[in-house]
Amino acid sequence: MDLQLKGKTAIVTGGGRGIGKGCVAALAEEGCNVVVADLSHDGETMAFLEELGRRTGAALVPVDGDVSREETADEIFRTALDRFGQVDILVNNAGRGAIRKPFHELTTEDWRSVQEITLNSQFFMSRAFVRLCRERDRAGAIVNVLSKSAFTTNSKDNTSYICAKSGAYGLTKGIANEMAPYKIRVNGVVPGYVQTERTYPDGEPRTERMRQLLPTGAFTTPIEIGRVVAFLCSDCAGQIIGAAIDCSGGTML
Repeated sequence: MDLQLKGKTAIVTGGGRGIGKGCVAALAEEGCNVVVADLSHDGETMAFLEELGRRTGAALVPVDGDVSREETADEIFRTALDRFGQVDILVNNAGRGAIRKPFHELTTEDWRSVQEITLNSQFFMSRAFVRLCRERDRAGAIVNVLSKSAFTTNSKDNTSYICAKSGAYGLTKGIANEMAPYKIRVNGVVPGYVQTERTYPDGEPRTERMRQLLPTGAFTTPIEIGRVVAFLCSDCAGQIIGAAIDCSGGTML
C-alpha cells in the first residue's frame, strides 16, 4: 500500500533498536527520510541503517543524544532542518524499561529515571515539533509509543512504568485535542509482547512458555508496530486523532 509518504521527513527516537528500529524500517520503506535518534549507534545499528538506505533509497541520519534532556530535542530538530529543511513526522519511541521493585522500595532516582526517559522525552520532542509546525503553518503527525501498562495493571512491582506510560497516553490525548484544529494529528500505538533482539530470544524456555500464553501464539514484531505507525502518519489516517491503537496481539482482551 502506498501511503504517499515519499519525500517526507521523520524523526524516530530510540530508533536504533527494538520497536524504534521497526518504525525506521517501515517509514523508510514508504519513502521517508528518517533522522534516527538514540543514545548511541553501535556497529550493528549502523550496518542496519546502511543496508536499509541502500534497499529503499531513503536518507537515514543517525543522531546520538539523550532525549530526556530538553537541549537534546532542540539539537535533533536542528540536525533534521539542516539536512532536510523540514520535519513532517515525529515518532516518540524512546523509553526506559520498568524498574521492578515494590512501590515502597522505589528510590527517588528510580522514579525520576523512568519518568524522565519515558515521559519527559515525549514532552520535549512533541513540544519542539508542535512549535515548528505552528511557526511554519504546516501540518504534521506525531505517534507516541505507549504500553499496555497504561491500561492494564496486572504486572507487579511496576508502578513507576505504569505512571510514565499512563502519562504518555494523557499527553497524547491532550496534544491531540489542542492541535487538531492546526492539522497536527497525534496518536499512540500500544504494543504488547514484542520480540526484539534483546527480548524473548528464540529457543529459550522462557520465550516458549510466554509464546504459549499469547492469544495469537506469536509475539508482535517491531516491523508490525512500525507499519501501524507509518499508517497513522499518513493522510489515510486523517480522521484518526487521539487514538491508542491496540497492537498487543490480543493480550489486552
